[in-house]
Amino acid sequence: MNRQSIDQICYKILLPIGESLDLKKMLGRSLALYIGELDCSMGAVLLVDGKEASSFSLSNAFSIPRNIEKQPSFIALRQELLHHDFSDDIITHPIRGKKGIFYVMSISDIGLLVLFKSEGEIDANLLEALRPINHKLGTACKACRQNTELQKSSKQFMEMANMLPGLIIELDNEYKVTFFNKRTQEIFKQIDSDEFHPQSIFDFFPSSSKKQVLELLHHCERGETMISGDFWMKNSREQSFMVNLTISPITGDNSIIGFRGIAIDITNRIKLEKDLQLRDRLSNAITLATQELLKSPDYTQALPHTLELLGKATAMDSVNYFKNAYDQEGVVQKVIRQTQWFANGQTFPEDSFEIPSIQIPFILQALRKKQVFQAVTRTMQECVFKTHLQNEGIKAFITLPIFTKKTFWGFLGFSDCSEEHIWSTVECDLLQLFAISISESIERKQAEDELSSIYQEIMNDLEIAQSVQSYMLPPWLLIDDRILFSANYTPWATIGGDLFDCVRLSDTQYILYIADISGHGIQAALTMTAVKSIINLIIRSDQNAESPAKILTQLNATLSKRLFKDNYMTMCYCLLDFETMSLTSLNAGHPPFFLHNLKTKSTRILDFAGSIPLGWIEDYVYQEKDTISVPFTKDDVICLITDGVFECFNDRHEELGQDQFLALLHQDVQLDTCIMLPHVCYDLINSKGYTKRNDDYSFIAMQAIPEEENSKHFYREIASQLAQVDTVAAEAEAFIIAHGGSDMQGLRTRLVTSEFLSNIVEHGLPKNDAEKIALEIQFGSNIKVVIRDSAVAWDPPEKEPVVSDFFDLLNEEANDRGRGLQIIYAMTSSFARQRIHEINETTFIITED
Repeated sequence: MNRQSIDQICYKILLPIGESLDLKKMLGRSLALYIGELDCSMGAVLLVDGKEASSFSLSNAFSIPRNIEKQPSFIALRQELLHHDFSDDIITHPIRGKKGIFYVMSISDIGLLVLFKSEGEIDANLLEALRPINHKLGTACKACRQNTELQKSSKQFMEMANMLPGLIIELDNEYKVTFFNKRTQEIFKQIDSDEFHPQSIFDFFPSSSKKQVLELLHHCERGETMISGDFWMKNSREQSFMVNLTISPITGDNSIIGFRGIAIDITNRIKLEKDLQLRDRLSNAITLATQELLKSPDYTQALPHTLELLGKATAMDSVNYFKNAYDQEGVVQKVIRQTQWFANGQTFPEDSFEIPSIQIPFILQALRKKQVFQAVTRTMQECVFKTHLQNEGIKAFITLPIFTKKTFWGFLGFSDCSEEHIWSTVECDLLQLFAISISESIERKQAEDELSSIYQEIMNDLEIAQSVQSYMLPPWLLIDDRILFSANYTPWATIGGDLFDCVRLSDTQYILYIADISGHGIQAALTMTAVKSIINLIIRSDQNAESPAKILTQLNATLSKRLFKDNYMTMCYCLLDFETMSLTSLNAGHPPFFLHNLKTKSTRILDFAGSIPLGWIEDYVYQEKDTISVPFTKDDVICLITDGVFECFNDRHEELGQDQFLALLHQDVQLDTCIMLPHVCYDLINSKGYTKRNDDYSFIAMQAIPEEENSKHFYREIASQLAQVDTVAAEAEAFIIAHGGSDMQGLRTRLVTSEFLSNIVEHGLPKNDAEKIALEIQFGSNIKVVIRDSAVAWDPPEKEPVVSDFFDLLNEEANDRGRGLQIIYAMTSSFARQRIHEINETTFIITED
């Protein structure tokens, strides 16, 4: 138990002792507090009946509960006490019973205090601290007994009064002093004389207390047998002290013939109460101030209010926070006021006050040693700083150091303009706690700034790594004379370990593969970068590229020896021949690929063969029997995915799974080409609530461009460059005219295509000229233009109700003022735009007027 807790318990127990001269009343309150504060179940005060040893006996003066004499354990204790010597008036003796411990404590030489604790033990330090209080309780019991005797005999009262430590006086019914004890004489006599002749009770008190004293006397005159109150007294040495004055009437022949009063010095108790109140007030203010500092992301924003809280709690006139300014050699050059609070509401700029260090060396010297420095201005040696304090009206001040780690950061200053305040040890300790809270807030802010800087560096590095990784992977779109290819790679973290590619071997053959390296994040991403280069090198250099088994065997040997230690990789490797419309694949522990038919919406999973992941066995040879060879049609989309596509969860922690994913694909996906398939599936999975992922999402899709439909469809892959925009727009116009469209249809197609693509290049993708844009034109009864891009998301403006002359619009600054889209509105019958995952899809319908 700490000292503060012990002091609080002792203080509470001490309060009622001596407050009443009624023995039962005083013991009732005191014993209740002993039992409550010490967590005991019962207790009693046993007082000595006889003075001679031969007639020694103890009587129960007061007990809780009242029937304690009937308790078997207490009866046994009374018998045991006969065998113990309690002549020492400060003894404390524990006696163990069957169900607890009796603590027997002497109370002066008047008796014993008995407490029973059924569980646990009373702290030894607390028992030691209680000894003087127990002694005081015994003294108070004596006083009560003596008061009883005083009421029986005035002579006996006077004799005992001279023995008591309190001030005891006797008055007649006119409030004139007829008796005072020796203690009163000692306190109030003159310094150089033993003479002391008080005339009335009011001679003991300052004039300001006369009204209160009269009220006590009037209460006695109205029939109250005893009344008490707290008063200030001032002795002949001008020393003020607080007493508790108890007055009772002296009666004779059924009338009041005088009064008796006992004054107990309670100065220490009052001081203790004030210290506790101050401690509570400061502790509360420090708690609130610390909470403000903890809640605020920047301590400098919270400091003004926290200084106000402490300033009001301490009743100071100003509180200031100073920060040290160091020179290049690490020496404090000056201190600058950063934040301040003034009780009169004054405000100044934060850096409006600076103190050169040479003016306050004595303060800084103490603060550097982590010591509190306080001073009374009047007693300081003459210096510039003292003159400043006097000009500001500061009579006393205290400074408390603020350290961040081992650096002397600055200090707090509290100023008192009302009195020459001397801060107690309690105040200093509590204020230092506040200074430590500020230190911790500064250190936390420094750590957060450092972490933020490190985090930003990491994020910048990750952004570069992401760019490098994106460069290693194919763009989201590939279109040539034979195929349409689309990809959606969304890493779980900023970067990931999935990789894929589409490699053209000849006019009719392509390699399509997807792989997943074990692990996540930076390690997997770095490994992926190396693996990607090795795969492409083997594919390009191998003379047997038409054999997936040989490719994977060579790749496994290379990766196992040179790169993989704790990693492995799953892979699905496909060789596509568009002359024979056949596909040969080898699956190395990867989710199977599938064929999705755009017309029938059916899905065919190719999972009837496969082998182990790469990196499991260094010299493993993949066999031709593990490959799959299947035909495909112009309506089939070849789909390769990683397990991150279907290993996702909803809020109920239910996994989507491969089967349910394929069911969603069959039920909810209606597309004409593969270009949007990977992105539509991503949004579809999210819309069903499966948004919790812990792996990378990779989905690639490829389909053939059927030769018989080339006459109806126009596909182009466009880089984000204005030069390509003009070229492709001219090709689109030529395509429309070559297939029977009018010159006006061709011109409109060119203008719509050029205008919208220019908007994307200039405003949607201004910093990435390598980004791909997909253009699709379908020519039939009308012209359908579909543009797909990965630019920023934006909604087109509303169509204006009246569009001015077409050629006037062409001459205006269309893009910058949004007039370009009004041109498109004027030339199309339909304009629709949607964003699917990270791809924008815009559709225009151009009809013949």
